[in-house]
This record gives sequence, structure tokens and C-alpha cells, in this order.
Amino acid sequence: MPIPIIPALFPPLLFLAQISTTGGNLLENPSFAKELAGWRKGNWPAEIQAAAIMEDGKSAGRITVSSESAVGFPALYQERPARAGDVFEARVDALSRGVEKGYGVYGALEFHDAAGKRLCFNQTEAASPEGAWTRLSVTSVAPPDAATVRWCLILNGVGEANFTGASLTCTGNITPKPLSDPVTITVTHKRACKTFKGFGTEDDGWFYNPENAAHGVTPEDHALRESRIRWMDPDWVRMFFWHRDWCPKDDWENFTFDSPNMQSHYRTLDLYQEIGACVNVVGVEWGMYKPFTDLPKAARAIASLFEHLIRVKGYTCVQEWTLTNEPNGSWLALGQTFGEYVQLHRLVKDECARRGLAIRVVGSDDTSSLAWFRQCVENSEYAATADLFASHRYVPFADRALVPFFFDARFSLMKENRMDKPFVLAEFGFQDNRSGTLENPLMEEYRYAVWTQALVLDALNRGVSGFSIWCLSEVYYPGNGFMNYGLWNFKDRNWQVRPVYHAWAAFSRLTEAGDEVFVCESDGAPHVLAAKIGKTLFWVNQSDRDAGIRIAGMKPSAVRIMTEATLSGDRESGTTAEITANTFIAPPQSFGYAQ
Repeated sequence: MPIPIIPALFPPLLFLAQISTTGGNLLENPSFAKELAGWRKGNWPAEIQAAAIMEDGKSAGRITVSSESAVGFPALYQERPARAGDVFEARVDALSRGVEKGYGVYGALEFHDAAGKRLCFNQTEAASPEGAWTRLSVTSVAPPDAATVRWCLILNGVGEANFTGASLTCTGNITPKPLSDPVTITVTHKRACKTFKGFGTEDDGWFYNPENAAHGVTPEDHALRESRIRWMDPDWVRMFFWHRDWCPKDDWENFTFDSPNMQSHYRTLDLYQEIGACVNVVGVEWGMYKPFTDLPKAARAIASLFEHLIRVKGYTCVQEWTLTNEPNGSWLALGQTFGEYVQLHRLVKDECARRGLAIRVVGSDDTSSLAWFRQCVENSEYAATADLFASHRYVPFADRALVPFFFDARFSLMKENRMDKPFVLAEFGFQDNRSGTLENPLMEEYRYAVWTQALVLDALNRGVSGFSIWCLSEVYYPGNGFMNYGLWNFKDRNWQVRPVYHAWAAFSRLTEAGDEVFVCESDGAPHVLAAKIGKTLFWVNQSDRDAGIRIAGMKPSAVRIMTEATLSGDRESGTTAEITANTFIAPPQSFGYAQ
């Protein structure tokens, strides 16, 4: 699930500091040795304090939010000029002390246009809550129309945030060169991954609950949803199981396996059992704090959930387990330690084995936290417990060119630690200034489909074994929270599919888990990309011009071409064309497949 997003923090500045942008640290007074000189803050409530202090023998800036204050996003920031394509790296050493009730202490890069409107942002992970200095860093690309960049040092919660050693550097500009036509795609004989897990979605299983019924969902709507899922034929599905749906007293011994939300889960699992999809059960602990105080007892309870699902209900499709969603944020916010995280994984796996339940453990499940991923891979006990590794990535739309580094860093860590296990992208999406945890209007736009196709193709060629998109459809969550992410709209908009549905449906229904994935090379990258799965060559043209594409190493007879103008309905879409002399024309901003 997307992490909480900072709102637009500050009014536009009337002027910018005249500081050179030709390399080096662009910040004034980066360690607060000159009090708060050069640093600005928003319109904070009076009870929130900012000061320059000495901490551990070094000068630092401090934000203090009392326990009586409302949780917000107070920040110290500096702003500098930016232009589209500029790559900015920002760093700061941060110390969190007594922080509760929020995401914590972190930094964010914001980009604004000339009128001061925020265009997009990217943020770091949170500082360690255990009272040690943490180096935070983030790299981001200025989007089109960017005029300024802001490096914001933020406290989301109550407590104390300390910052020192801040830096902001511009490392260059990555505006790609124009596409050179024609393009050759070469299908190689190189296998991209050993075990292909396939494509799926996040379907959290609450569509049939009372909240959605109260918003007018009928059996006819159920049938429409189920027909689409059958047609898409996903290979694996990620599904949240809120602990209070089945253990409402938080005691790990009084179970309500017949609760309304569990009944909705069963109706959902019926379909995935029927079509043979693998289901990953993901624990969520909303509203709980330090729920895992008795680890052996919690492990027995979680194993009891699996025993009920598999043995009592007969859902053999339930095959995988993720302890908690995005633990680099959630686990620490629960007040738990990494040592407890490692121990509980081992206890649950052992307890499931004792009961004869073959459950695969999905490791890490971080959201954009290489530090958390590193802990998981480098801890020998945890690494031995995990059967595969996963990460999440929500990409600020201007940062798409940086995504390869996200994958390469994880594969490098796995290689360094001799970790020969599958790596999957368990959640992903794209975001802009409108995006949040539940809302993402960007996902309704055509370009989201093109970006999705491109991200998947690049990731396949780098060795990613499987993908689950966030998320299946608009739906009401327990408590009436409305999830706006999805491949199609809710009933109030007539269940209309979005362009990304067509891209994802093609991946999902034309491939199977276990297919061979072959690396494809393109001399038109990053505009034109491709990857071959089984007998199907998937491709994308992200440029704004026609691309003549020649295919080498494969002789398909026809190509399916999808553009914004040719998408319609909720089944096969786009147009087909013959491939002549192994060549076809890909229109601007198009995607599709060849067979």
C-alpha cells in the first residue's frame, strides 16, 4: 500500500537565493552552525518549535512537536532553481527521539513550477526510531515545467527530530536523446530469471463486505468483477488479512473466522481457487500497537489462520505469507524490533511445518527501503527463512529513468550475499502531486498504461521474477476508506476500465507462471523496450513519434497495437497488423505484443 504522502507544505517563495548550481552542496548553513540562517519553515502552529542546537557534539536543527499537538508535516526547507531533467541528490543525518503517531523523521524533495504549484515529490525512508543517527538520502529528477526544487526536513508525528549535515547537489541532466529510427529489437537466448512467478494484482478481498454493499454493489456487479478476473487469469494475488477481521481482541487466541470481512475473503478466495492463482496472505495491523509481545503465541495463531484457510476451507491456493505490509514503516511504527521480526518469521514457518502446512515466506516486502532490504538479505537466519524476496516501488512520474537503479541495487545485494532466490515487485505504481495512500487520479490517465508497460519490460530484462500491480479496482475498505487506485472504477462510474487495465490484462492472460523469460535488447532504449515471455513478445514505444521496429531472433506473424484512441471495452483491444520483413510501425506512445 502506498505510504503516507506529505501534502504541499509551503507557499511559493517570491525569490530564490542566488547560489550557483554548478556542482557541490547547494545549501546554505547545512549543519545549522549559523542557527537557522537559510532555512525556512511553513505556517506552523505556535506550539511547534524549531531551533538550532548542539547534539552529540555537533550543530543541528531541531523540530519539536509536543504530545498535545496535532500530527502534521512541520519542516525546515531550502529552495533552489531547477530545470526539467535535472537529477538532484539530497542527504541529511537525522536523529529521531521519542517520535510516535506518524511516519517519523524523514526528508522529501519537492519540485514546483514557476507559479509555485507542486508538481511531484520523492521522499526518504524514516530515520531509525531507536535513537541513533541515520543517514537519509533520496535522488529525484525534475519533471517538465519544474522551476524550483525544495529539500524538506520533516517530522510527521509527535516528538523530536534532529538534522545535521544536509546536502543538495545537482549531478547532471538526463533528458533522453530523441529516438533514432529504425529500431532493432533483438530477442536473445539469455534467460532473464530462473523461476517466473507471473503477473497478478493486489485484491484485498473486501469487495463483498458490508461497506461495498452499502454503496450499492449487487450480485450483478459481483458477476462483472469475476468475469474480468477470469479473463485476466492472474497467476498470483496479494491479499491483505487485517488481524482484527479474525482475531478482534488482539489476544491471538479468540478467533472470529466467520466475521463479515472473513466471509468476503472466502468469496474472493473461491474464485482464485477456481482459476488456480497462488494467493499471498499479507498481515496488516491497523489500529494496533506492539501486537506481537508474545511471539510464540502469535506464531501459533497465524498458523491457525493458515490451517483454517487450507484445511477447513480447502483453499489450497493459499500458498504464501507476508508477515506485515511494508515493514520498514509499519513494523517499526508498531513498536517492534528487527530482532522480533526475524524471530517471528522463524516461529511461524516452523509452526506451519509442524502442522504439515507448506507455506512459502515472502521476505522483506519493503517499500523503497534498500536499508531494510539489506538487513533482511544480510541476516543469515532471516535469509534462510525467506523463500523469495519482494519490494514495493511507487515512482514519482519524473523519476521513471531512475527505476533501473532500484532493481540493480537489490540484485547486487542478493548476489553479494549469494542469495539465489526469486525477487518480485509485490506492489508498484506511479505518482504525482495528487497521489496519496488511497487516492491516485494519475492511474486513470493513458500515460500510466505506457509507463506500466515500460517498467515491467525493463524489470523483466533485469531479472525480476514476478509483478503484482496496486491494485485490482476501486473498492471500499473496512471503515469506509475508498481506494481510488485500480484497473477499473467503482460503480458510481459504471465500472469503467482504465487504460492500464488493457496493458495489465495482456501481461496477465498471455503468460503463465513457469514460462521462460528471454532478455531482449533494443537499440532504441529507453524509448522502445521489449521482453519475450513464452511465445509472446511484449513491447512499448514511449516516444512521441512513429517507430519502425525490426525484430531479430524471432519471427512473429502479427502484432497487437494499443494506443489511446484504439482502447475500448474490457476484453481484447487495440488493432492488429501484419509484420512484414520482421518489421512493423509502432505509433507514438503505444504498447502491445507480437506472436
